[in-house]
Amino acid sequence: MIKRILIYDPVPFKGGSKKVMKTILAELPKDIEAWVLSNDEESWCESTINFVPLFSPHYLEDKTTGLLYFLKQFIYLLSLLWTMIKLKRFTKIIAISGPNVDFALYLLSELIHINVIQLIQGNIAKSKVATFGLLRANKVFYLPSTYQSIIQALKPHKNNSNIDKTIFTPFVNGINKAKIKPKKAHSQVGLLWAASLLKWKRVELFIDAISTLNAMDDNAKNYFANICYIEPKTDAYFNIAQVRHIDNVFWYKDPENLNDIRATSSIFISTSEKEPFGLSILEAMAAGLAIVIPADDAYWDQHLTDGYNCIKYNPNDINSLVEALLRLINNAALLSKIARQAKNSAQHYCHVRCYAQILKCIPH
Repeated sequence: MIKRILIYDPVPFKGGSKKVMKTILAELPKDIEAWVLSNDEESWCESTINFVPLFSPHYLEDKTTGLLYFLKQFIYLLSLLWTMIKLKRFTKIIAISGPNVDFALYLLSELIHINVIQLIQGNIAKSKVATFGLLRANKVFYLPSTYQSIIQALKPHKNNSNIDKTIFTPFVNGINKAKIKPKKAHSQVGLLWAASLLKWKRVELFIDAISTLNAMDDNAKNYFANICYIEPKTDAYFNIAQVRHIDNVFWYKDPENLNDIRATSSIFISTSEKEPFGLSILEAMAAGLAIVIPADDAYWDQHLTDGYNCIKYNPNDINSLVEALLRLINNAALLSKIARQAKNSAQHYCHVRCYAQILKCIPH
């Protein structure tokens, strides 16, 4: 008998959590029939997964607190119920966005018996909603960087700081290296920034760094910058309309050929604040790019070494970022060494191994 699973995805724009889920689904046994309920068809259209639209009023999509948030969750609950009635019972439902975002799914679990697998790939807010979801999930897989936020959410219902390891299991993200195009030789040094325009991604820091570089460097023609961005459907994002034009900076909105753009680049720059993981950083490492990251005690700061397999700069410090970029732009041997060691480090993040526990849990 074919096992049927439902992926619940109520986030209306592209992101790393969906990329992770698609990588996991590609490795599942062929007898598992996967469906996705989402208000973001664009993120799933190229896959072989069965798609069901989530009824999602546009004016409610960015509501994260208050009465309008609960109205949105109630509407999502109705859409979930309709999907369950229309498509019959699923063996499991996989929530990929976190208990606060996936709240409607846990309301559904109060009405009907369902087996919920929750993936947590970013810190969760301390709230009764988060606690409600975490206590009802059958299995929770979380990035290690989110551990403390989970503990805080569970505190009202726990007498100590331990979590049930039979339910809560840490994991790290992985990639299918076969799908990453290697870096090509190029006469110019290509600087790549790739992320959403959410404010905590700090794209303006990268833009200001390039402007500063151009103003102080007579050899600006020797490098260029690509900015590949996703524009979220939320108020909490950076408005690029206010950015002045810079000749050697090229903008790409949600490019389908990100693999090719990355392959023509030499250096990947992250300006995110406390990135929970940074899948785009790992992809750049696997492609053979040199990595520049903030020394902010986030995941990659803990797992990469400055001057060996990355270059680090002081968080939110333009001058420090410019100095880090100049170290690589002006030293081809160092750039090559950092890129080579970063690529070697990426070998430890095979997707099959990283997602092994999740892949084992879904069919059983």
